[in-house]
Amino acid sequence: MVSRVTAVILAILIIFISEHKASGEGHNSVKRPNIVFIMTDDQSSIIPSQNDTEENSQMKSIRFQSHPFGFNGDNGVHTPVIDGLAKNGMIFTKAYVSSSVCSPSRYSTLTGRYAGRCEGNSFMSLFPYGTMAVVENNTELEEKSQNLPRLLQKVGYRTGFVGKSHVIDHHLLGYKNWEKGGLRLYDRGDDPKEERVTEAMIHNHNYWVNRIKEFGFDYVNSVYAANLLELFNDSLNSHNLEYRNQAALDFIEKSGEEPFFLYYSESVPHGPEPWRQTRGKFIFSLDAKPYFTSKGYYPGKFENMPDRHEIKKEVAQKGIDPRQGWLTWFDHAVGSVVNKLREVGKLENTLIVITSDHGNYNFAKSTLYEGGIKVPLMMYWTAGIKAGSVYNELVQNIDFTPTFLELAGVDLSLLDEIDGVSMKRVLGGNTEALHDHLFFEIGFARGVMTKNWKYIAVRYNEELKQKIEEGYSFTDWRGNRYKQPYYIKNSHLGYHAALLNENYFEADQLYDLKNDPHEKNNLQQTNTAELQEMKKLLVRSLKSFPGRPYAEFVE
Repeated sequence: MVSRVTAVILAILIIFISEHKASGEGHNSVKRPNIVFIMTDDQSSIIPSQNDTEENSQMKSIRFQSHPFGFNGDNGVHTPVIDGLAKNGMIFTKAYVSSSVCSPSRYSTLTGRYAGRCEGNSFMSLFPYGTMAVVENNTELEEKSQNLPRLLQKVGYRTGFVGKSHVIDHHLLGYKNWEKGGLRLYDRGDDPKEERVTEAMIHNHNYWVNRIKEFGFDYVNSVYAANLLELFNDSLNSHNLEYRNQAALDFIEKSGEEPFFLYYSESVPHGPEPWRQTRGKFIFSLDAKPYFTSKGYYPGKFENMPDRHEIKKEVAQKGIDPRQGWLTWFDHAVGSVVNKLREVGKLENTLIVITSDHGNYNFAKSTLYEGGIKVPLMMYWTAGIKAGSVYNELVQNIDFTPTFLELAGVDLSLLDEIDGVSMKRVLGGNTEALHDHLFFEIGFARGVMTKNWKYIAVRYNEELKQKIEEGYSFTDWRGNRYKQPYYIKNSHLGYHAALLNENYFEADQLYDLKNDPHEKNNLQQTNTAELQEMKKLLVRSLKSFPGRPYAEFVE
């Protein structure tokens, strides 16, 4: 017979188990943080200097570059909200992405896997196993594989998606495939104020909403399939921070009692550059009309952020270069999120992450140079991060997924196909290194880096190697001819990257990052010992990709 004491203990245990199951697979949802992940587009953490302007004066487009935030040490910007969060949270001084263009970087962020592991239908049709994979804007979230939002849903999180996608259905990013895919057509010059045009835009927006939900998101709104240009309408080719911000606030407002994860992906400062001026006006940002959205014409008024003209006045009063106004504009968007979290009583137990998908300093986007792969990163969480924290070791975007999952109570040992490492202990104050090296991939280039050294290998597939040996002449978007192809198909990016990074085409590149942070001096011929050690690290990384040969490193 079961004793009365034993019966009471069993009853308590049953209640305990029941309550924990109800809160999400045995985890206490009260202690698990909400997560707001905010990402800019094309923003490096490197501060442009006057020397950059002078060295590259032959290129008109290089005379002004995107700047990072104040917490990155940039005194020429006004971002008080973000800098305040960083000061009261944790700043990461060596944060990187594994691929330096949009799609693969976002793939890695949302899966914790290197983009070269993608098994999406489109990617696999281009690069079946047994061939070299060429990672660029061709990687997609898989239809069935595990990813961050799906795993968070399983443990009781409500998941939200706002802003730019560029990580599913690449075949529909080209206008010519729209009708075949069920999207409605309109002309580039059509006025969204016309009912027919806005109806088509709403229809297309709803397609993307429903598709993104299939990948693990409960709430999806203010979606951009890719960049602003992929809306294929002149009126919509301007940044609208208020529109996306309102969707983020709506998600937080309706979050309820369950913990939530919000993926909030902005369009700034990707082109059209928000600092670009026409007749003295920022026609793609602060002087654009706020009522053109990805759903067409919106006749109402956004009340969630200060008026754009007031933001311009604020920048002027601070004596900041008006071309940096987009940063203050974005700062107000973050401020609105903070205020909404405070209003609903969830600020203290919300992890706020601010970073970028990759950089474009010195036009290093689509390369493995610091300007393309090093990004701003700060995290704020009153309940879990000590104010004034700084982490000086290497971290990468593959680390976001395991970090968020562990904070959500997921046992990472039960998961497979995760390349990243959880930063949970770092957030708690542990300053030990998570990585002894990082791995990078973009197009035909692969790389590895330690805290002080970086090695980049540029190798082509057999077809291109033969063309190079035969003296084939490769051309770019301007008709320029080259003896070797760029790393990726986008020759516009390749042209600028090769022009401003003089070692771009060299097969083996070794840089002493401590003494040469701008990667000007290739030491592969003079420091052969270090070169061999870095090559060993690259081989070690490449061998973890079964069925993916890469020249002489992994055949």
